[in-house]
Amino acid sequence: MQRLSCLRPLRLTSPRPLQPALQASRNTLPSLLTLKRSQASHPTTTPPPPSEKTTDFEVRYINSGPEHADTSSKPTTRILNASLDFVPTYGWTLKALEQGAASLGYPSITHGLFPRGGIELVEYFVQSSTRKLRGELGQHDLASMKVTAKIRTACIARLKMTAPYIKRWPEAVALMMQPQNLPNTMKDLGELMDEMWHIAGDRSVDMNWYSKRMMLAGVYTSTELYMTQDKSPDCEETWAFLDRRLQDVGTVGRTTAEVSSIVNFGVKSAYGFLQSRGIRGPFA
Repeated sequence: MQRLSCLRPLRLTSPRPLQPALQASRNTLPSLLTLKRSQASHPTTTPPPPSEKTTDFEVRYINSGPEHADTSSKPTTRILNASLDFVPTYGWTLKALEQGAASLGYPSITHGLFPRGGIELVEYFVQSSTRKLRGELGQHDLASMKVTAKIRTACIARLKMTAPYIKRWPEAVALMMQPQNLPNTMKDLGELMDEMWHIAGDRSVDMNWYSKRMMLAGVYTSTELYMTQDKSPDCEETWAFLDRRLQDVGTVGRTTAEVSSIVNFGVKSAYGFLQSRGIRGPFA
C-alpha cells in the first residue's frame, strides 16, 4: 500500500463571520431525513418519485445501479471516469473534464456536456464510490464483526477511495458546500450513510433510523476533513481520530441535543476547514 501523508490537528472553531452560514447550513441538515425508510434497503439505486424535479445529471447516475443496464459505454460516464485521472493535476475543474475527454479521443468541446462544471465530476466520484463500497468490503469477514467494527471498516474503505485525490479534496468540499450544490451534497451524504448502516446490518424502523444516520454523517465528514491535513504514515492519525469519534457516538444517549451536537461538530469542522484554506463557504 502506498504510504499516504496525512495531517496537522484540525481547528474545529467556527469564527464569528461564519455564524449566519452555520445556521443556514443547519437548516439543510433535515434533508438527510427526507430519505424514506422504504429506500433504506438500497437507496443508491432508487429513482426519485415522478413528482420530484430531476435534473439530466441525476437521471444519468440514478439509473446506473446493478439492476440497470451498463452505463460504462455512455460518453458522459466514460469522460467522467477518465477525468478522475486528471484531478490530481487540474483539480475538480472543466480543465480536468477537457483532458478526460481528450484522452478518449473526444473533441475538447465535449466538456460542454457538463454545464454545471467541476461539481458534476465531484458528484460522479461521490456517487460511484458509494456504489463501489459494498464490493470493496467483500474481502472482510463482516459477519464476525460487531456493528461498530463494521461501521469503522466501511468508513475506512470509503475514505481510502478519496485518498488518491486528498490534496485536491478541499476544492471538492468548497464546490459541494456552495448553496446551489448543497441539496445534492446532502442527498449523496444521506445515501452513503444509508449504505453504511445497511452493510452493518441495521434494520431499525424507529427514530433511531434517523439519529444513527445523522450521527454517522457528523463522524464521517469530520474524519474526512481531518484526513486532508493528516501527515502521519498511512493516515494512522486519521484512523485514530475516527476511533475517537466512533467512541463518542457509542457513549451518547441518543438525545436530540446529543445528536445535534455531533452533527454540528461536522458542520463546524467543515466551515473552520474552509476558512483555514482561504475558501469562502456558502452563504458567506
